[in-house]
Amino acid sequence: MKQVSRYPLSISLLHWLLAVALIGNLVIGWLLDDSEDLLALHKSIGIAILGLALVRLANRLRVRRRLPPSTNAAGTPAYLAEKTVHHMLYVLMFAIPLLGWLKTNAAGHVASCFGLFSLPTLVPKSHELSHWLGQLHSLTAYGLAVLVGLHVLGALAHRVLRSENILPRILPL
Repeated sequence: MKQVSRYPLSISLLHWLLAVALIGNLVIGWLLDDSEDLLALHKSIGIAILGLALVRLANRLRVRRRLPPSTNAAGTPAYLAEKTVHHMLYVLMFAIPLLGWLKTNAAGHVASCFGLFSLPTLVPKSHELSHWLGQLHSLTAYGLAVLVGLHVLGALAHRVLRSENILPRILPL
């Protein structure tokens, strides 16, 4: 069997699209300051992230046999760190938008995506629940920022410490 050295184009495109959306939405979330326009944009991008994360997970399962192997040796601390960060990134790609959706519902609002459609209401209006979900949404967003930083640092460590340029593996072209 031929050794795969690059990620399939569908994986690469979804990786970069979600990276831009996630980082952009983190920045927008930090800039909100009760701006209704920014809040609507933040919610819409969050819904798009949730949809893209579903597509990404389904696609990853579809092409799982065509993915390149890790450059870290199995069982090493680097391999464990890589797998943990990747799995946690997937968890948070789902958890953060879901928490935002629930928080929006608990605040008595519907989650609308660019005015095109609204998600169903999953929880009743509750000030206390809205506050709690908002805190959890923020906390997990900070966790995502840390994980994105670790992900980038991991790629840099490969380049600087091990003289491995792994970035071309995930680039679309």
